[in-house]
Amino acid sequence: MPRPTLTICTGCEGGEALYERVRKLRKARGLKEVFKVDETRCLNLCSWPCNAQLEGKKRSTYVRSELDPKRDAEALVEAACDYTALAPGQELSERQLPGSSLE
Repeated sequence: MPRPTLTICTGCEGGEALYERVRKLRKARGLKEVFKVDETRCLNLCSWPCNAQLEGKKRSTYVRSELDPKRDAEALVEAACDYTALAPGQELSERQLPGSSLE
């Protein structure tokens, strides 16, 4: 099964710092084969920066806003690992995801 992808908006205030922290944590923990990290210039949530999206084949997509680059990077990496371990149809708990959901 393809690796899930964590996409971080680097156009948002703090987005580049969050992206770099997540990449460094993923590398330091040897998680490159567990999930991908991509950057995008916009997730269309500019009113609630900093934003990230977690998506994978046969899984729900999660979008989180108002992330703090220092405080939430580690929690985002943990959430991506938990997400990768889900069976198709399973959902992450809101407690596992940092930031805010705009749903």
